Amino acid sequence: MKEFAIVANSGKQFLLKPGEWYDIDYLKQGKIGDYYFFQKILLFKKEKNIQLGKPFLGKSEISAKILEQVKGRKITVLKTKPKKKYTRTRGHRQKYTRVKIDIKND
Repeated sequence: MKEFAIVANSGKQFLLKPGEWYDIDYLKQGKIGDYYFFQKILLFKKEKNIQLGKPFLGKSEISAKILEQVKGRKITVLKTKPKKKYTRTRGHRQKYTRVKIDIKND
């Protein structure tokens, strides 16, 4: 692991490595082929050089190319009321945006 970054996005933290793809929360404005920039970088490591943000690195961003808009696996939501013979079943599939990382720390 020579080069990686830890970023915050949508209330979650991701460990990003160059050349790999990740599923982040759905981006409505994102089109396939566009670039998305992570700007809340908590930590950046390249070789033996480590940059630590307090809380974020200033004026740095990591670019990621949008590969596709995908749906997660289906989950079943079940509501019941005891002793009333009431049951309701619903399904849900969360939308995600799949991005490929191209780390360049400016």
